[in-house]
Amino acid sequence: MKGSVALIALLLIAGCGSKDGGSSPDAGAGDTGSGSGSAGDADSDGDSESGEDTATASASDSDTASSLPECPDEMPFNWSTLPGGTYLMGSDILETSDERPAHDVTITSFEMLGHEVTIAQYIECVQEGACTPPSTSDELDTSEGCNWLVEGRCDHPVNCVDVYQAGDFCSWIGARLPSESEWEYAARGAGQDITYPWGEAEPTCERAVMYETQEGCGENRTWPVCSKPAGNTEQGLCDMAGNVWEWLPDWFRWNYEGAPTDGSVWDDPTNATSRVIRGGSYASIHQGMRTRIRGYYVPFGREPETGFRCARDPASGGVVRGCSGWLGLSARVVDDPVR
Repeated sequence: MKGSVALIALLLIAGCGSKDGGSSPDAGAGDTGSGSGSAGDADSDGDSESGEDTATASASDSDTASSLPECPDEMPFNWSTLPGGTYLMGSDILETSDERPAHDVTITSFEMLGHEVTIAQYIECVQEGACTPPSTSDELDTSEGCNWLVEGRCDHPVNCVDVYQAGDFCSWIGARLPSESEWEYAARGAGQDITYPWGEAEPTCERAVMYETQEGCGENRTWPVCSKPAGNTEQGLCDMAGNVWEWLPDWFRWNYEGAPTDGSVWDDPTNATSRVIRGGSYASIHQGMRTRIRGYYVPFGREPETGFRCARDPASGGVVRGCSGWLGLSARVVDDPVR
């Protein structure tokens, strides 16, 4: 036990000591709330050896850097402020739904990234050594579903990342992953009683990148972030329905019994093996666009349908590289009961 504590302390010191030191969150991976447990559709030894290892690692880093697509301009981080308030989270309409029971949650004012994190933004984190590369389509054998290393997708959401990679990125910009209750509050326009982020109109490809006769509105993939402004929330958040499911740090359970009511992360792993994902994806049908629908996935899972966005407290100000409260990735691997 003492050895584990020392290891975690060492990792935290190493991870927070410089601008490039990454830190990882504790988030999960998901399905579409349909109970399938998949990634989210509502439908469907000596000095010389050490030297060689270092040289190999350097060559590998160089190869990775040289293979990254060149993105024309760095996309700015646009934040939207969500005022605090109390709202009724979940729904009691379906008797067997994991959205039960509906319960009051009090949210403190926070800021949400107005868009899903893009490939262009994630590339910079990888180049600075704070993030590890996402999986590619070849690695996951998913045709061309993964956006990493694909030309022309700089402004698409980064996908094929696990929850720890998502948390590393958010920490790098001085932010965090939103809790599940914060996410639903934001998707519902600061807690309004609405079915979809834009209101009550039925989901179509006018408002979301979704499955409508074909995945991705006919493209069979993601779209550039914020391609469907008609689907924005009242606060201007885009893609809160569709494009990619979004990683959250909460452990997934089949109901809300015992869930926090103060807007915090449900971080108790007892009897849980997956993390929550929210928002539906380009492969989800209209039910997956609902603001209350829940998904889940194993924390180390990587899928084309899953990405993320970040949140932060208003006082955090501008983008700051460095640690913001998450343990480092290696420490999470030691701790995580799923491992």
